[in-house]
Amino acid sequence: MTVRLKLALYGALRDRMGSFAVPGWEVEQGLTLRGALRRLESERGPLGEGVAVAVNGFMIRGDQELFDGDEITLLPPVSGG
Repeated sequence: MTVRLKLALYGALRDRMGSFAVPGWEVEQGLTLRGALRRLESERGPLGEGVAVAVNGFMIRGDQELFDGDEITLLPPVSGG
């Protein structure tokens, strides 16, 4: 079985990896966030260091199982000062 996820890429990640949003990214049921990020890298190339990850609007640092309709947002590192 599969679940459909929404994927949103911003800034340099969008420029490097492709489209801003993928509304129906299909992955296998039971996949964790870590597994989804590995799959994304295998499909589109490395994310790089310091990428911030949010699931359904909440910043995530650990790993969690993903469910149908979840939205993964990837934000590039912020620099400046």
